[in-house]
Amino acid sequence: MSKKLNSSLKKIEKVFEKMYHKGISVSGDRMSERTVKTYTDMMKSLVRDVYEEFGVENVWEIKDEHVNQIIQRRIDSYHDGNTKEAYNLKTLLAAMKSFNLGVVETNIFKEKFEIGDPDEVRDILKEQNVIRKSRASTVLRSTPKECLSVLENIKNRGYDTETREIAYHVGKIGLETGGRISAILRLRAGDISVDSEKGTITFTRDKGGLTRTVQVSKETAEYLQKLKTGKKEDQFIFSSKRADGTFKSVKEVRKEVSKIFADAGKHLTRKELVKLKDKDGNYKMVEVEKKFSSHCFRKAFALERTNYYYNKFSSKSAIDRFVSQKVKENPKIKEKLDTVRERINRTRKTPRDLTREEYAIFFTSVDLGHFRNDVITAFYTTFKEVQDYYSKKI
Repeated sequence: MSKKLNSSLKKIEKVFEKMYHKGISVSGDRMSERTVKTYTDMMKSLVRDVYEEFGVENVWEIKDEHVNQIIQRRIDSYHDGNTKEAYNLKTLLAAMKSFNLGVVETNIFKEKFEIGDPDEVRDILKEQNVIRKSRASTVLRSTPKECLSVLENIKNRGYDTETREIAYHVGKIGLETGGRISAILRLRAGDISVDSEKGTITFTRDKGGLTRTVQVSKETAEYLQKLKTGKKEDQFIFSSKRADGTFKSVKEVRKEVSKIFADAGKHLTRKELVKLKDKDGNYKMVEVEKKFSSHCFRKAFALERTNYYYNKFSSKSAIDRFVSQKVKENPKIKEKLDTVRERINRTRKTPRDLTREEYAIFFTSVDLGHFRNDVITAFYTTFKEVQDYYSKKI
């Protein structure tokens, strides 16, 4: 690798690190570690692509036309059926905007410059009908039953290794709590409390700043309690060693666990036709291969949780009591709930409250850390999918 290119890549890392520690962001809110890593990886990938295609080593020498050509190639890939590029391009756009702010605010680079024109790129994506559609995702919208079949395969196939045991339990925790696999692997002893008798886990520093208690299986509760025993509050509860006795990083374990999930879920792979617009705005059918991934556990959790809340909200008074209790626990919920109400009444002459189904989806979104109904129905589950699944189970 070129020394100048390597220097550029290291400075990109430093820009985002400093933005994180100084609380600098486009929105004004501190970026999460996950967002910082995603943006860093996106920008480094873009800079590498520019170097390979145009030979530009210094990041400040990258021109708009370089960026636009790379972007156009990815747009072409999207229209050729690589539907994941819609998400990649949207995220790259956000990363570019954030990086350009960081160049100005962090002084990591002596020169003040911008990579690309995010507003222009946004217009290009819009003009060429690059839209992130949930149905075009390559990840299955899996059911709890399908996730259980994957867990069974992990448990009953292959060698009985430490990583395989971690994969089984982490997947099970994801299915029962809705937690992200990466977040579960990063859990420290002080992040959760376990009640083995009641079969509950309480997350004390969950996404969105909430403390929430979730019912889990006895097996999961006992497993987590065993992992916590003897550990200090700041110690990771999951750990795995290499052959030489040194500990693997969370990133290494996550990669190994994700491969186990993918292998154990191969039997669920299926192809679906998705309706998308081409560059000229004409509709066409694109075949998308759907595969099982670690995120499927969260999707299945959303389906089960929506059904749980719908049954819990059997009357208006039951909904009111629950809302009042949750708002008391965290005032942020009222703010988010008001935003949802505002959205559904934006074009209505007569305001209405959320329906029973909408309340069920909203509190599922709270459990998943999104606080938005549209995110759940677009990328996790719809109430119709919930009805269809549970009507078949009866």
